[in-house]
Amino acid sequence: MSQDVAVITGSSGGIGRAIAKVLSEKSSGELRLGLHYKGNAEAAKALHSEIPNSFLIQADLSTSVGRGALLEACLKEGNPYILVNNAGIDKPHEPALNIREDSLDLILGVNFKTPALLMRDFAKEMIKSGSGVIVNVSSILAKKALTGSAVYRASKAALEALTKQLAFEWGPKGVRVNAVSPGFIETAMTETIGPETRNLIRQEIALGQFGAAEAVALAVAHLIENDYLNGAVLSVDGGMRL
Repeated sequence: MSQDVAVITGSSGGIGRAIAKVLSEKSSGELRLGLHYKGNAEAAKALHSEIPNSFLIQADLSTSVGRGALLEACLKEGNPYILVNNAGIDKPHEPALNIREDSLDLILGVNFKTPALLMRDFAKEMIKSGSGVIVNVSSILAKKALTGSAVYRASKAALEALTKQLAFEWGPKGVRVNAVSPGFIETAMTETIGPETRNLIRQEIALGQFGAAEAVALAVAHLIENDYLNGAVLSVDGGMRL
């Protein structure tokens, strides 16, 4: 029997690495882990060396060729059972009056169009086998305003809406779709935030600190493991949304 495969997009980033490690630990070798990356090959190869029963997939997911290569690589290894849409971008930051058309195309393309098409293609294979779980990585900014993040916010809000819609359509077919909504997490993406802004953000977080990538990874694992969670958006933000 073919082995079940879990694919994590953007696995070379901080949250992606943490998700891959947690899923590897929790599966005890029962899952074959597909570690996707676009750039940063060094980080991806380092992660691959740390995770038994894993394989690397380099692909530009903004193209149909890249998305097809991701699915093909997964099918060669076994049955697509888990898809974690983690890859995403949060730049360029532009006030709403200065949004450029190319920025709109870029952010919506990476954060919404790509995961939407990947979910469509992977779900077809999951439905064939009668089961599967998809987890989308959203953001607290889907529900919270921040100057300069209008397009990013829209892309994540759209992803959450699609998560619920697909959970409704595909749940009866054996495929659950959920999302995790991280707050400010200590990753390379948040390292560029200056000390003054960082302090202001901390004041809005009930726990008073940025979160660890592992907290997001554990939430992803919970959404996968709990077989009665479908269409859920789980916040991991230290209480910033309150």
